Amino acid sequence: MKSRTPNVSLVIGIVLLLFLLGIVLSTSILFLLGVSISTTSFWVAVCASIVCLLVMTHTFFTSRRATMFFSLLMGLGLIFGISWYTSTATYDLSWDGQTYHQEAIILLKNGWNPVHDQPLLNITDAQKLDNSSGEDIRTPFHLWINHYTKGPWMLDAVMYKLTDQIEGSKMFNFILLFASFFLCLAAILDAYPEKKSRAVFLSLLLACNPVVITQLVTFYIDGQLASLVLIICSLGYLLFKRFNPWILVGLCSAIILLTAIKFTALVYAVLLCGGLLVLFFLYDKHRHWKKLLLSLVASGLVAVAIVGYNPYVTNFLAKGHPFYPLAGEHAVDIMTANSPADFQGKNQFEKFFVSLFAKSENIIRPNESTMKWPFTVAFEEFQAFIGADARLAGFGPLFGGAVLLTCLVSFALFLRSRQLAKPVFIVSGIILLTVFINPECWWARYVPQLWFVPILIAMVGLKTDKQFTKYASWFLICTLSINLLLVGATQTIAQTFFNVQVNLQLHEMKKSKQPVLVDFQHFNSNRIRLEKAGIEYIETKIDDKNAKKLGSSQAKYLVR
Repeated sequence: MKSRTPNVSLVIGIVLLLFLLGIVLSTSILFLLGVSISTTSFWVAVCASIVCLLVMTHTFFTSRRATMFFSLLMGLGLIFGISWYTSTATYDLSWDGQTYHQEAIILLKNGWNPVHDQPLLNITDAQKLDNSSGEDIRTPFHLWINHYTKGPWMLDAVMYKLTDQIEGSKMFNFILLFASFFLCLAAILDAYPEKKSRAVFLSLLLACNPVVITQLVTFYIDGQLASLVLIICSLGYLLFKRFNPWILVGLCSAIILLTAIKFTALVYAVLLCGGLLVLFFLYDKHRHWKKLLLSLVASGLVAVAIVGYNPYVTNFLAKGHPFYPLAGEHAVDIMTANSPADFQGKNQFEKFFVSLFAKSENIIRPNESTMKWPFTVAFEEFQAFIGADARLAGFGPLFGGAVLLTCLVSFALFLRSRQLAKPVFIVSGIILLTVFINPECWWARYVPQLWFVPILIAMVGLKTDKQFTKYASWFLICTLSINLLLVGATQTIAQTFFNVQVNLQLHEMKKSKQPVLVDFQHFNSNRIRLEKAGIEYIETKIDDKNAKKLGSSQAKYLVR
């Protein structure tokens, strides 16, 4: 890479990854040693990241290193500032975010150690979460918090412990978005150095996945998964082109972080690593595959035995399956009730096809999916993207049409530019394997990496000298861009409206001369919101028809 821009992007992206890994890894080690969430993890990560930045500046730049170091440090500070400000200025109004995600973060911040303390117990009614002893803690979400992966919760809990601002913990969604953009930019500039503005645009299009955008200001974790898969693909390409130790460190960091996101992420990580190893074995002239294999095995051991000790090891020892409660004996079915009624009896490919070409909707049984013509948009489809987990056609109302264009461009490339497109066909095949291995691949947030395939195909189509393929590729890029704008605009407008609504409700409650009656209805994290606003409240069951719902939740309140 002759230009400084790719190296700047590469260093920024890797440092952001190392910062996150520093927090997660140190917190995991402390858990194993019997120590609860501590701000020490944050400061260890900060110091380690600065040292790594200093060394990488010396490695990747040959002149004006001091100036470059401080410039990069200021750039990283700006990224953190933007991420923090946006996160603290917004409320997480998502369903899962206000229930088990924030409850897990609160419990971890208050001292619960998932490795050494007793597992959480069930409860039918809400109770206060200020028990920091780790003894006999009860929550209606005990099953998920006990047995799910905890990587994102570790990050959030450490930041919450440091700042006492739980909403600020959403900043890690933004940090991973920035990291994926910069590392993707470094990869595209390496492949197409003569098209800088196009590289920036395509990197934004790849990083700003609809799943990422709709979950940015929530504690949902699928957007983080999407960012990390993009990061792994980008670093895998860069490592193939230049087997640099820092790129390898960044790749291993991303793999460890990915496995800590959720159960399916571990499967995705194994497939991506396997695909990368095969590519190195078949095509790398320098035979680096052995070093890569050792590094990936070491990363896997750290990911499962240290960072993922709870839940992967503990689930296997206690329940006989690392993916309990979603697999193994006494597995819980969470999908039947969350699927449209007409999905009953369909296999994963049938459900995938229906979801791809259906109207964008966020429906469950007894409702059924509605098919539509590709490239058409109905006004009611926008409602699906108000929240964070659109079910049918969850990548956007135009994505079905984009898939048809992708097939057209792929066919044209196969006929006339097969050698040029071969690497992208292989990478796309690996990504599609990670998609279809998931039995619930119809739901966009479970397979956010599908978004990358049309863009990768279009990138190759733009490089061909065949006019039809080039124009079809531009049409595909434009379709995806308009689709993303529709989803992003809907989400932004909706979040702005609902945040204003919550602020008005908090203002109304704060003006009350008597304590407000509140029925949290399992949306227990809202108590933090009320306490931060200085609102006195009494928690009780409310049956009064004059009670109002608090924000985008089932919690109710009554001002007396």
